[in-house]
Amino acid sequence: MTRLFYSLLFLFVVQAVSVFGQEKLSVSATVTPLYVHTAYKNVYLYPNSDGQVVEPIFLNGAMGSVGYSAGVTVYYTYAPGWSVAGGLHYRYLPTRTDRLPLAGEGTTTVRSRAIRIPLSINYRSSTKKLSPYYTLAALVDFPFSSRVLAVRDDLPTQKLRLNADAGPVFNIMLGAGAVYQLNPTLALTAQPTITYRLGRFGGSHTENRTYELGLQTQLIYTF
Repeated sequence: MTRLFYSLLFLFVVQAVSVFGQEKLSVSATVTPLYVHTAYKNVYLYPNSDGQVVEPIFLNGAMGSVGYSAGVTVYYTYAPGWSVAGGLHYRYLPTRTDRLPLAGEGTTTVRSRAIRIPLSINYRSSTKKLSPYYTLAALVDFPFSSRVLAVRDDLPTQKLRLNADAGPVFNIMLGAGAVYQLNPTLALTAQPTITYRLGRFGGSHTENRTYELGLQTQLIYTF
Protein backbone atom coordinates (compact mmCIF):
# COMPACT_ATOMS: atom_id res chain seq x y z
CA MET A 1 0.00 0.00 0.00
CA THR A 2 2.86 2.37 0.82
CA ARG A 3 4.48 1.76 -2.58
CA LEU A 4 1.13 2.34 -4.33
CA PHE A 5 0.63 5.67 -2.54
CA TYR A 6 4.10 6.98 -3.38
CA SER A 7 3.69 5.90 -7.02
CA LEU A 8 0.41 7.85 -7.18
CA LEU A 9 1.99 10.88 -5.50
CA PHE A 10 4.94 10.80 -7.93
CA LEU A 11 2.58 10.64 -10.90
CA PHE A 12 0.61 13.60 -9.56
CA VAL A 13 3.76 15.69 -9.12
CA VAL A 14 4.97 14.89 -12.64
CA GLN A 15 1.58 15.81 -14.09
CA ALA A 16 1.39 19.01 -12.02
CA VAL A 17 4.78 20.17 -13.28
CA SER A 18 3.69 19.63 -16.87
CA VAL A 19 0.62 21.87 -16.55
CA PHE A 20 2.50 25.04 -15.63
CA GLY A 21 1.58 27.72 -18.15
CA GLN A 22 -0.90 25.49 -19.96
CA GLU A 23 -4.55 25.79 -20.95
CA LYS A 24 -7.26 26.30 -18.36
CA LEU A 25 -7.76 27.03 -14.70
CA SER A 26 -11.01 26.00 -13.00
CA VAL A 27 -12.37 26.14 -9.46
CA SER A 28 -15.21 24.15 -7.93
CA ALA A 29 -17.39 23.90 -4.86
CA THR A 30 -17.32 20.24 -3.82
CA VAL A 31 -19.76 18.36 -1.56
CA THR A 32 -19.56 14.61 -0.85
CA PRO A 33 -22.03 12.70 1.36
CA LEU A 34 -20.13 9.75 2.88
CA TYR A 35 -20.90 6.29 4.22
CA VAL A 36 -17.87 5.03 6.17
CA HIS A 37 -17.45 1.36 7.15
CA THR A 38 -14.80 0.41 9.73
CA ALA A 39 -13.88 -3.00 11.16
CA TYR A 40 -12.72 -2.31 14.72
CA LYS A 41 -10.70 -4.81 16.77
CA ASN A 42 -11.32 -4.20 20.49
CA VAL A 43 -10.48 -0.49 20.42
CA TYR A 44 -10.65 1.62 23.59
CA LEU A 45 -10.74 5.42 23.31
CA TYR A 46 -10.07 7.64 26.31
CA PRO A 47 -11.70 11.09 26.17
CA ASN A 48 -10.15 14.14 27.82
CA SER A 49 -12.29 14.36 30.94
CA ASP A 50 -11.40 17.95 32.01
CA GLY A 51 -11.65 16.77 35.61
CA GLN A 52 -14.80 14.68 35.10
CA VAL A 53 -15.08 10.97 35.87
CA VAL A 54 -15.64 9.19 32.53
CA GLU A 55 -15.53 5.67 31.19
CA PRO A 56 -13.58 4.69 28.03
CA ILE A 57 -15.31 4.29 24.66
CA PHE A 58 -15.30 0.69 23.40
CA LEU A 59 -15.43 -0.06 19.67
CA ASN A 60 -15.49 -3.59 18.29
CA GLY A 61 -16.66 -5.26 15.09
CA ALA A 62 -18.01 -3.72 11.88
CA MET A 63 -19.57 -0.28 12.24
CA GLY A 64 -21.09 2.08 9.68
CA SER A 65 -21.39 5.87 9.94
CA VAL A 66 -22.79 8.62 7.72
CA GLY A 67 -20.99 11.95 7.33
CA TYR A 68 -19.77 14.35 4.66
CA SER A 69 -16.86 16.31 3.25
CA ALA A 70 -17.10 19.75 1.64
CA GLY A 71 -14.71 22.37 0.34
CA VAL A 72 -13.00 23.99 -2.64
CA THR A 73 -11.05 22.29 -5.43
CA VAL A 74 -8.80 23.92 -8.07
CA TYR A 75 -8.19 22.27 -11.48
CA TYR A 76 -5.61 22.66 -14.24
CA THR A 77 -6.58 21.30 -17.66
CA TYR A 78 -3.36 20.47 -19.53
CA ALA A 79 -4.64 18.34 -22.44
CA PRO A 80 -8.06 17.63 -23.98
CA GLY A 81 -10.05 15.75 -21.35
CA TRP A 82 -7.22 15.58 -18.78
CA SER A 83 -6.77 17.65 -15.63
CA VAL A 84 -5.01 17.58 -12.27
CA ALA A 85 -6.49 19.06 -9.11
CA GLY A 86 -5.82 19.94 -5.49
CA GLY A 87 -8.17 21.22 -2.82
CA LEU A 88 -9.00 21.94 0.78
CA HIS A 89 -11.99 20.13 2.32
CA TYR A 90 -13.57 19.69 5.75
CA ARG A 91 -14.53 16.12 6.71
CA TYR A 92 -17.09 15.36 9.43
CA LEU A 93 -18.10 11.91 10.65
CA PRO A 94 -20.21 11.06 13.75
CA THR A 95 -19.84 7.50 15.09
CA ARG A 96 -22.36 6.21 17.64
CA THR A 97 -21.82 3.19 19.86
CA ASP A 98 -23.46 1.59 22.89
CA ARG A 99 -22.08 1.92 26.37
CA LEU A 100 -19.55 -0.61 27.66
CA PRO A 101 -21.08 -4.03 28.50
CA LEU A 102 -22.33 -4.27 32.10
CA ALA A 103 -21.89 -0.50 32.58
CA GLY A 104 -25.58 0.28 32.06
CA GLU A 105 -27.78 1.71 29.35
CA GLY A 106 -26.59 4.60 27.21
CA THR A 107 -24.75 5.66 24.06
CA THR A 108 -21.63 7.58 23.10
CA THR A 109 -21.28 9.61 19.90
CA VAL A 110 -17.81 10.56 18.64
CA ARG A 111 -17.92 13.46 16.17
CA SER A 112 -14.67 13.13 14.21
CA ARG A 113 -13.34 16.11 12.27
CA ALA A 114 -10.44 16.57 9.85
CA ILE A 115 -9.02 18.79 7.15
CA ARG A 116 -8.80 16.75 3.93
CA ILE A 117 -6.43 17.61 1.07
CA PRO A 118 -7.29 15.82 -2.21
CA LEU A 119 -4.69 15.43 -4.99
CA SER A 120 -6.28 13.99 -8.13
CA ILE A 121 -5.95 13.13 -11.81
CA ASN A 122 -9.22 13.48 -13.74
CA TYR A 123 -10.33 12.35 -17.19
CA ARG A 124 -13.32 13.51 -19.26
CA SER A 125 -13.77 11.08 -22.12
CA SER A 126 -15.55 13.37 -24.63
CA THR A 127 -16.43 16.97 -25.39
CA LYS A 128 -20.16 16.25 -25.53
CA LYS A 129 -22.51 18.13 -23.22
CA LEU A 130 -22.90 14.96 -21.11
CA SER A 131 -19.74 12.90 -20.77
CA PRO A 132 -18.29 10.13 -18.57
CA TYR A 133 -15.87 11.43 -15.93
CA TYR A 134 -13.21 9.52 -13.97
CA THR A 135 -10.97 10.38 -11.01
CA LEU A 136 -7.97 8.78 -9.31
CA ALA A 137 -6.95 10.59 -6.11
CA ALA A 138 -4.77 10.53 -3.03
CA LEU A 139 -6.54 12.01 0.02
CA VAL A 140 -4.52 13.26 2.98
CA ASP A 141 -6.47 13.80 6.22
CA PHE A 142 -5.23 15.97 9.09
CA PRO A 143 -7.49 15.07 12.06
CA PHE A 144 -8.09 17.40 14.97
CA SER A 145 -9.85 16.80 18.29
CA SER A 146 -13.23 15.06 18.21
CA ARG A 147 -16.32 16.11 20.12
CA VAL A 148 -17.82 13.38 22.32
CA LEU A 149 -21.42 13.25 23.57
CA ALA A 150 -21.98 10.65 26.29
CA VAL A 151 -25.66 9.98 27.09
CA ARG A 152 -26.27 7.84 30.20
CA ASP A 153 -29.60 6.76 31.71
CA ASP A 154 -28.18 6.94 35.25
CA LEU A 155 -25.85 9.95 34.86
CA PRO A 156 -25.97 13.50 33.45
CA THR A 157 -25.09 13.88 29.75
CA GLN A 158 -21.39 14.62 29.30
CA LYS A 159 -19.80 16.74 26.57
CA LEU A 160 -16.16 15.71 26.22
CA ARG A 161 -13.19 15.99 23.88
CA LEU A 162 -11.09 13.22 22.29
CA ASN A 163 -7.58 14.21 21.24
CA ALA A 164 -6.45 13.11 17.76
CA ASP A 165 -3.42 10.91 17.16
CA ALA A 166 -0.42 12.72 15.70
CA GLY A 167 0.30 12.61 11.99
CA PRO A 168 -1.73 12.68 8.76
CA VAL A 169 -3.86 9.79 7.49
CA PHE A 170 -3.45 8.69 3.86
CA ASN A 171 -6.23 7.36 1.61
CA ILE A 172 -6.64 6.38 -2.04
CA MET A 173 -9.87 7.10 -3.96
CA LEU A 174 -11.43 5.98 -7.25
CA GLY A 175 -14.40 7.74 -8.84
CA ALA A 176 -16.50 7.14 -11.96
CA GLY A 177 -19.47 9.28 -12.94
CA ALA A 178 -20.52 11.97 -15.38
CA VAL A 179 -20.00 15.66 -16.13
CA TYR A 180 -22.72 17.87 -17.60
CA GLN A 181 -21.69 21.11 -19.32
CA LEU A 182 -24.27 23.73 -18.32
CA ASN A 183 -22.66 26.49 -20.43
CA PRO A 184 -19.15 27.35 -21.68
CA THR A 185 -17.93 28.26 -18.18
CA LEU A 186 -20.03 26.10 -15.83
CA ALA A 187 -20.10 22.31 -15.47
CA LEU A 188 -21.73 19.95 -12.96
CA THR A 189 -20.20 16.59 -12.01
CA ALA A 190 -21.60 13.67 -10.03
CA GLN A 191 -19.37 10.72 -9.17
CA PRO A 192 -19.89 7.68 -6.99
CA THR A 193 -16.55 7.16 -5.23
CA ILE A 194 -14.84 4.48 -3.17
CA THR A 195 -11.99 5.33 -0.80
CA TYR A 196 -9.67 2.96 1.04
CA ARG A 197 -7.76 4.07 4.11
CA LEU A 198 -4.04 3.31 3.89
CA GLY A 199 -3.38 4.67 7.38
CA ARG A 200 -0.44 6.52 8.93
CA PHE A 201 3.05 5.80 7.65
CA GLY A 202 5.74 5.03 10.21
CA GLY A 203 5.45 4.89 13.99
CA SER A 204 3.52 2.27 15.91
CA HIS A 205 -0.06 3.22 15.02
CA THR A 206 -2.61 0.43 14.79
CA GLU A 207 -5.13 1.00 12.01
CA ASN A 208 -8.63 -0.42 11.61
CA ARG A 209 -9.69 -1.46 8.11
CA THR A 210 -11.80 1.38 6.73
CA TYR A 211 -13.42 2.25 3.43
CA GLU A 212 -15.71 5.10 2.35
CA LEU A 213 -18.51 5.19 -0.20
CA GLY A 214 -19.36 8.67 -1.42
CA LEU A 215 -21.24 10.69 -4.00
CA GLN A 216 -18.96 13.55 -4.99
CA THR A 217 -20.85 16.49 -6.51
CA GLN A 218 -19.07 19.52 -7.95
CA LEU A 219 -20.05 22.79 -9.58
CA ILE A 220 -17.02 23.77 -11.67
CA TYR A 221 -16.32 27.27 -12.97
CA THR A 222 -13.71 27.64 -15.73
CA PHE A 223 -11.94 30.95 -16.23
